[in-house]
Amino acid sequence: MTDSVEAELDHHLAGHDQADPVVEGVLYRIIELARRHEEGQRAVAAGEGLSLADCEVILRLAHLEPADCTPGQLARLFHITAGSMTSRLSRLESGGYLTRTVQPGNRAQIQVDLTDKGQVLHHRFADQMVDIHQEMVGGALPAKDRATLNELLRRVLTHVEATT
Repeated sequence: MTDSVEAELDHHLAGHDQADPVVEGVLYRIIELARRHEEGQRAVAAGEGLSLADCEVILRLAHLEPADCTPGQLARLFHITAGSMTSRLSRLESGGYLTRTVQPGNRAQIQVDLTDKGQVLHHRFADQMVDIHQEMVGGALPAKDRATLNELLRRVLTHVEATT
């Protein structure tokens, strides 16, 4: 069976004799899987009437310690400006997904919390993503192969993280 990478790999590697087709194939496949994963995420978010960026804030808030739930901390986590984070938080607050509260002991600090509606959205979005993940990987590989792939990818990522 031929996948989209196999069909294009020779074309991509033409004139690059030093390239290892196996290494290139692995990376092109990872990139294609990531692209399709993001498409799935965007579709789920759109089904909720939100952007993927908004849903990512909700997912992150659901798993952060309360002390880390400030606009500044969130902006740093997402590598965006404080102004961009404020815009996201304003959209989500107006949609009833979160609240922002000025801390009594420090009026300069704002605490961000999910509302019940935000918690429901978090669970619904996460459950749909688990289904997408299961279809993407679980539908293609038996458990033993999934474990092997996971270990191999862990080793590659560990190497990359150690050298960058």
